[in-house]
Amino acid sequence: MDRNIIDYVEKKREEIKEKEGKDPERIISLQYNKRAMQIASKCIKETKKGQQSLTSKIDKIVLNRYFGPIILLGIIYLLYHFSIVQGYKITNYTWPILASFRDLIILILPPEGLLFDPLLRSMTLSVVDGVLAVLNYIPIFAILYTLVAVLEDVGYIPRMTFIMDRVFRHFGLHGQSLFPLVLGGVFVGGCAIPGVMATRGIKDERARLATILIVPLMNCAAKTPLYLLLIGIFFAQYQSFVIFFMATITLIIALSVSKLFSLTILKNKEQAPFVLEMPPYHLPTVGGVLRRCIERLWIFIRKMVTVVVAVMILVFVLTNFPGINQESRSNYQSQMNRIVDKFYRSIGEESPYRAVLSGDNLESYINYSNDYSLAKRGANGAKKEDIIEQKFRERNKDFYIIANRGIYREEGELTRDKDAIQVSKALTQFERSRKEIRAEIHDKTVIGSVLGFVGRKLEPITKYAGFNWRVNIALISSFATKESSVATLGSIYKSDEGASLEQKVAEQETGWTPLHALAIMLFMAMYPPCIPTLLAVRLETGSTKWMLFATFYPIILGSIIAVLIFSGGSSLGLTGIQAVIWFYVLAIIVMILMGLIKNRTDEINDNL
Repeated sequence: MDRNIIDYVEKKREEIKEKEGKDPERIISLQYNKRAMQIASKCIKETKKGQQSLTSKIDKIVLNRYFGPIILLGIIYLLYHFSIVQGYKITNYTWPILASFRDLIILILPPEGLLFDPLLRSMTLSVVDGVLAVLNYIPIFAILYTLVAVLEDVGYIPRMTFIMDRVFRHFGLHGQSLFPLVLGGVFVGGCAIPGVMATRGIKDERARLATILIVPLMNCAAKTPLYLLLIGIFFAQYQSFVIFFMATITLIIALSVSKLFSLTILKNKEQAPFVLEMPPYHLPTVGGVLRRCIERLWIFIRKMVTVVVAVMILVFVLTNFPGINQESRSNYQSQMNRIVDKFYRSIGEESPYRAVLSGDNLESYINYSNDYSLAKRGANGAKKEDIIEQKFRERNKDFYIIANRGIYREEGELTRDKDAIQVSKALTQFERSRKEIRAEIHDKTVIGSVLGFVGRKLEPITKYAGFNWRVNIALISSFATKESSVATLGSIYKSDEGASLEQKVAEQETGWTPLHALAIMLFMAMYPPCIPTLLAVRLETGSTKWMLFATFYPIILGSIIAVLIFSGGSSLGLTGIQAVIWFYVLAIIVMILMGLIKNRTDEINDNL
């Protein structure tokens, strides 16, 4: 063929592609299909209408232009009401079980010191507290994964894809983008890694890249514990609504971000038509549902055990190194000596229990008392309680009497020991003072640590978003894996009482407001994906540039939102729930306006 003809064809091809936003081959293919359907509608006549299947009858309602989205929103709300709201209530019953597991571990660890604990004890309890803080949310994920598996078995997930395509195409996405977003946690409880990997089935290059970039913005299972923690503390009265807000706001923001990308950095990427096969409806099987639920739970637990434990050990080292200096240790020891002297003076020289608690016996009693309390807390039933009482009575009768505050049974008779009652009161004051010093030592150790140094250096900047140095440490640690945000808070907010993390944060952060909590949640929602997800982005895009872009743009986006919520909300005098409502309305308005913007390729699709 003449070279001039080839050059002319290539020139016209490029002109059409630039003008229409699609390859000429694709435009011709779509026009062929459109013309074929027109010819078929004129030439083919149905002599007898076949009986509609049950699937077709259901789809007339489920896929209706008006009823479909309403049904979809209703199913989503019920899904997360049962899994998140009701599942959260179950955690109130699971925490005592997990706390008893912690109690068992304490019993086999080296005993607690008056001021400084052995390294093995401190590190082990730090890791255990972090792991248990995440494990406490397993009931929520069990319910969620079960309900999602039911929807998959029924065949409703492809219908969700079809319904959402009508929305997604206005934001540079594809109907097939829904499944990766569902896997990533389109509302709550997914994982960005399989979500990113699932995009390889999307033929539309522009939609595929846009989906890859916004999947990490979804509410993966690792982010959810932090939401539930802060919502349970600061939005308890509006828990259901705020959970629904967090479950949907990420999708609303992600759609706006996707449209922005499709108008800018992705505008020249290739597109493809949406094709989807609708499976018939099926009744779910118990075995299939349970199998998928257990598989997903196991993946979550396995990831948590392997990654979170490693991160918690690293966090422990970075929050305890280099530790307080020798001079500070000596000062604290002097304070402790004065508290011990005050205790002995308060019980008097003549007390029969003076010798019982003298010297190292005082520390022995503290460990005895801790073991006794843990054993009683784990006892179920009167028979087991009697066994524990007998066991500790035989272990040390004097300690037993003091631990029961001087009131105990002797041969079936209730006995009151006045000296033991006095000693018990003095011990209460002693323990209060000792724990205050231990808490001060812990805070000073964390503040002076490597992570504490970084967290404090960032505080002058992050204060506009409402983040203190403790939150900064949690966010830094969660870059490796989002599970560690709650786990790190669990190790930073320490308590000797075995309280839940909600109780620890509520007690120790008295200056926090719902605006603080909302800013933290929304920043975490936008926070860069974990390292394994970033590797998946690199694999699927084949580009380090896209991986770096997926790392840094969420930090900028999250920072803007957090500052807007905290500083803006504080300036306007908004309460937490008011900030939630106003931000929700603002985000929806922005999303609608972005969806109404049409680029050249959107106009072509509407005409085809």
